[in-house]
Amino acid sequence: MQTTFTLPRLIAIPLSILIVGVFAVLFSVVFAILLIPVAIIGFKFWRALKEAKKAQNAHVFEAEYIVLKDNDDEL
Repeated sequence: MQTTFTLPRLIAIPLSILIVGVFAVLFSVVFAILLIPVAIIGFKFWRALKEAKKAQNAHVFEAEYIVLKDNDDEL
């Protein structure tokens, strides 16, 4: 005596599509949960790198000058 359980096609196809959809949503949620901390750490690293570059350029002075008279024509 062998009993087999088969779902009718009317139920099996929508049920399989629903299962695939639920797994896709769950995968997206898990991926987002893992991606958010990585993005925060990356942003903090980028900001620290930017601040370090700004501190390194603090010792550089910019100067502007204006030529009042050009004496090259007289020579």
